[in-house]
Amino acid sequence: MFLGKRDKDVRLTDKQYKDLTSNMSKKERREFERRQDELRREREEDRLLGWLEFEDELDDM
Repeated sequence: MFLGKRDKDVRLTDKQYKDLTSNMSKKERREFERRQDELRREREEDRLLGWLEFEDELDDM
C-alpha cells in the first residue's frame, strides 16, 4: 500500500486491509485501488529510470 509519499511503502496484512476498506463504498474502494495501482506504477517507473541513469553513468566512466 502506498500513502502518497515516494519513500513510504506500507505493508498490510489481509486483516488490516480488510479493516481499512470494509467501511468504504464500492466506488471509494475502486478509487482507492486505482490510486494504489497508479502509485505502484509510478514507483516502478522511478526505480527503472534510476537504474537506467546509473547504467548511463557507468558507461560514461
